Amino acid sequence: MTAQCPVCTSTQLDDIYPSFSGTCITSDMMVLRDASLDNRLCNGCGLIFNAGGTRGRAEAFYKDSYNLMMKSPDAAIQSFSGPAPISQAERTHQILREMTNLPADGSVLEIGAGKGDFLGHFLDESRDWRAAAFEPSSAFDVLQKRFPAARLKRCDYKDFDAEARSFDLIVALGVLEHVENPLDMLQWAQQRLKEDGHFYIRVPNFAKNPNDLFCADHLSKLTLHTLEALAHAAGFDVVSSKEAGVPIFVLLRKVGSAKPHMVDVAELNRSIVDQNGLVAKSAMDAIDKCRKAADASGEPFAIFGLGSSGLFAPFYLGFDGAKIAAYLDENRSTWGSGLHGRPVGGLDKIKELGIRHVALAISPVYFDQVKAKLVPYGVEVYSA
Repeated sequence: MTAQCPVCTSTQLDDIYPSFSGTCITSDMMVLRDASLDNRLCNGCGLIFNAGGTRGRAEAFYKDSYNLMMKSPDAAIQSFSGPAPISQAERTHQILREMTNLPADGSVLEIGAGKGDFLGHFLDESRDWRAAAFEPSSAFDVLQKRFPAARLKRCDYKDFDAEARSFDLIVALGVLEHVENPLDMLQWAQQRLKEDGHFYIRVPNFAKNPNDLFCADHLSKLTLHTLEALAHAAGFDVVSSKEAGVPIFVLLRKVGSAKPHMVDVAELNRSIVDQNGLVAKSAMDAIDKCRKAADASGEPFAIFGLGSSGLFAPFYLGFDGAKIAAYLDENRSTWGSGLHGRPVGGLDKIKELGIRHVALAISPVYFDQVKAKLVPYGVEVYSA
């Protein structure tokens, strides 16, 4: 069957590295059997998307399998874009407050609220707002316990019963990249916002995240160019946008009707695709070089970061994941867990395990920062 763009249905698509069928990796760092990476660029609307992965089975995947940040009660994604690491939920809330002045009361809906980390920060500051949220995964149980007074449901956005023009603010954080058709979700939100209501979005910025080419459940690889075009098509204006490390934050305002987008998104995204394809391949080559150097010297090697390239490497390169001594990460809430049966810990694992070779599985945004931190450990560092 010929692949087509989920947004504009065009079949004029360019193939993007890598092309792979077998065991893949999801954004919650779990394996997805019998899947594929079939990344494409639409020459019509410019959407970058995976025609494989969880496409066609997304609803069941998030309901039955997805468990992001559920490995421990305090597990949370960290933001390293500011002067000091803080939770991504807190950073996301700070940026919203920087982008707009919200009234003292109103109604907020969070799409895919997870464990409710962002909603907690929001309601701490806006106590008179009425809250609603939904979450399809097992994180709903935590969400329900945290916010007993909120209107909550375990479901997908298409199954959440919300009247038209009923919310002042809708929030979708790390959600839009997962849905089968991002324009459909934007239109769904637009219809449920009050006049001049706002839609606040956070997604991984594909322009800064070549690793996303290896992620099976990020069905869209979103750029600011794509987000602006989709927003206009759904009846929004872009109020503000901000890049902070890998994530991009966008605040949209409902304007009532779609309007043409006068920019050639496909051409702009093509340069990003070309660059990221080269970087992603180089990142995988660096892991392979690191592994082979460690084998040749009889020394252990580790992978720094929990990016998809490092998790996917054993399947893509065809080596035993047990050869990885450890995964290293600065997010303390991940320490003590395991991936592929390998320990996850901080830089102290380098001395503890006698690690001499480290491959980076992180965004290029952080290469220099991490390399500087590894200098005192005297390890050989491999990166794209």
